This record gives sequence, C-alpha cells and structure tokens, in this order.
Amino acid sequence: MDPATLSLLFGIGSSAAGIFGAGAQDSAAREAQARQDRYNRQAWRMNKRSMMADYRYQKRGVNIARQNEEMLGAYKDATNLQDWQYALKIQDYEYRSQMRQYAKSEQIYGQQLTFNNMAAAAAREAEYRRLEDATNEIAFQNQDIVIKAMESEGAAAVKGQQGRSANKSEQAIVASLGRNQAILAESLISARGETKAALQKIAADKYGADIAAEAARMLKPERLPQPPKPLTTPRAIFQDPRRPRNFDFGPRPVSGAVASSLPGAVISGIADIGSGIAGLATSGNKYNFSFGGGSNQFSSISNNTNLAYSGINLFG
Repeated sequence: MDPATLSLLFGIGSSAAGIFGAGAQDSAAREAQARQDRYNRQAWRMNKRSMMADYRYQKRGVNIARQNEEMLGAYKDATNLQDWQYALKIQDYEYRSQMRQYAKSEQIYGQQLTFNNMAAAAAREAEYRRLEDATNEIAFQNQDIVIKAMESEGAAAVKGQQGRSANKSEQAIVASLGRNQAILAESLISARGETKAALQKIAADKYGADIAAEAARMLKPERLPQPPKPLTTPRAIFQDPRRPRNFDFGPRPVSGAVASSLPGAVISGIADIGSGIAGLATSGNKYNFSFGGGSNQFSSISNNTNLAYSGINLFG
C-alpha cells in the first residue's frame, strides 16, 4: 500500500480515536462534576445546619448569661436590703441604749441637785445653830455681868460708902460692866460675821457641786438620719446573636458547567482528516476526489472506503 495512503489512514484512525477518547473523558468529567455537585449541596446544607446550630448555641449562652446576671443582681439586691435592715436595727438599738443612758444621767443629775440642796441646807442650819448658841451664850454672859455689877453696887451700898468713895466705886462697877458688855458685843458681831462667811462658803460649794453635776450630765441623744435605702443593682444588657439570614448561607450550589471536550476533539480530528486528504490529493492523480460535488472524482480507496467530506460521513 502506498505510504501516503497509510499515513492518511493512520491519521484518520488517530483522529477517530481522539474523538472517542475525548468523549470518554467528557463522560468521566460529567460524572466527577455530578459527584462534586452532590458534595457541594451536602456541604452547603451541612454548613447551613452548622450555622443554625451555632446560632442556637450562642443564643442559649446569651440566655444563660442573662439568667446568671439576673440571679446575681437579685442576690446583691437581697443582700443589700438585708444589710440595710440590719443597719436600721443597729441604729435603733444604739439610740434606745443612749436614751436609757440619758435617762439614767438625768436621774443622777436630779439626785445630785437634791443632795446639794440638802447638804447646803444642813450646813446653813448648822451655822444658824452655832450662831444661835453663840448669841445665847453671850446673852447669858451679859446677864452674869449685869448681875455681878448689881451685886457689886449693892455691896458698896451696904458698906455705907458715901461721898467721893461711893462715886468712885460706882464708876468702877459701871466701867467694868460696860467693858464686859463691849467684849460680849464684839464676840456676837464676830460670831455673826463668821456665820455670814460660812453661809457664803456653803452657797459657793453648792454652786460648784451643781456645776459639776451639770458637767457630768449627758446631752440628750438625737436620732441619726436613716441610711438611704439601697438602690437596685443595675443589670448588664446582653445582645442576642443575630439569626442567620439566607445571605449568610451563601448561594445554593449550582451544578458547575464544565466545558465539554467533545466538540474540540471532533473539530481537531476533522482538521487532521482534511489535512491528510489534501496531502493525498496533491501527491498525484491516482485517486479521484469529490469535494462537495466538485469536478474531481474520488472513485475508491483501499477496502472501498468512501469519503464524503462535505457531509462528514465517515465510513458510511
């Protein structure tokens, strides 16, 4: 067989094999694409379920945090209220205790003033009695002096003294009486002065004792202002997670349109066939070709192979 013919047939066979091989590859690609599409759809659905599960989990977490915040705030409120009520009880107890101490202080103060008055009165009474005793004693002494003077005068009269002697004797008696009475009067004045001084000292002592009692006296307690009622513990604000929307899941998987290799392989094969036929036609006039009804006639190729190029009817 002519080498050119063998080359042509080999080229045509190679092109046909390429066409059928490309078809097989395209079928495998379509099957792989189908598997990829199924995987993409499953992955998209799983991703959607995962996002929804994460959303529910985060929402439960926020709800738990909100409940914990509320529980903690309620606990703080209850604790603050309990502390406030306890502080009120302590304040009331201290006020009542101070009022009892004040009442006791007032009682002692009143008793001290009463005692001071009694002590001063007793001291004044004692001074008055001492002055009275001194006055009575002076009065008795005065009586004794007068009696003695009268006795002396009577004794002189009995003796019968007359004239100048009688006058001298009488003057002496009167002078002695006057002198003794002056001494008694001075003693009485001195006693009264001492009594007056003693009374003044008693009054001063009483005044000092009253001042000391007043200094020891407690001031009347005043109730302290009531502590402010505790405020409500502020609660933290929690933001709920955003519910996923359709755009968060992304577009649904679309079957990827992989470009088929069949058309390109067919065209490549036809081009190879055309090149081979063209080469065969130019190599000699042993064969006749009909290219779409042209003047040249292609009568036969080995094994009665007919080629109609215009209709791409291979081995028909």
